[in-house]
Amino acid sequence: MNRLEWIIIGLVSWMLVDAGHAVAQRNDMPVGYPQTLERELQLLLEEVRKGKPSPSLLVKLSETYFDMADDMLTDETKRLAAYDAGAEAAKQAFEMDERLADAHFFHALNIGSAARLRGVTNAAFAVKEIKYCAQRAIELDPQHSQALQMMGGLLMEIPWILGGSDKKAQDYLERSVAADGNFANARIMLAKLYLKHGRREEAKRQLEAVMHFDRPHYRYTWERKYKAEAERMLKELGNS
Repeated sequence: MNRLEWIIIGLVSWMLVDAGHAVAQRNDMPVGYPQTLERELQLLLEEVRKGKPSPSLLVKLSETYFDMADDMLTDETKRLAAYDAGAEAAKQAFEMDERLADAHFFHALNIGSAARLRGVTNAAFAVKEIKYCAQRAIELDPQHSQALQMMGGLLMEIPWILGGSDKKAQDYLERSVAADGNFANARIMLAKLYLKHGRREEAKRQLEAVMHFDRPHYRYTWERKYKAEAERMLKELGNS
């Protein structure tokens, strides 16, 4: 297996977009979500068309494009177009104000998701860009839990020859949980690392926290994926 194939394996494993859900979805879903995203997108685009959109508006647009591609759209071409539009909106935001950590984060999130759909063609560029933007977000905001989770997930999946490291991944994920413990995937990835190194009780604590969240971020995904994954892992631990 060549180096480029290793890169895309890391991307695919990390971004189911899970990884992320390093991620964008709403914590409290409005009635009718995710179909409500269509109206939200149109309102944002109307504001953009008025001219001179603010960087914060563009970040919100990037987030909404990501949510649509991840939670609502099923056609691959439309999803790819949404991720690309989200990446471009975030890029415009940090070109206007380079200090916006969220702009760098959502740019990385969208280009990584697009790379996942496209396959190996531009995977090497995507990994380099994702790492740069995630690291820049963390430089600007050391408590940016989503960017910390993103870096942890990436370093956990890519091979050591490309910079992967369990030790560094664990550090990023622990920092993510410490900054904001309500991101389910950060805790699940951290639990997997703990299990890999024989730290069963610490892994169980992370999984139990996911199971008993009162107000998880990205409730849409937590209800449909992460809660069940934590429950399955706990059962496997109990049976082993």
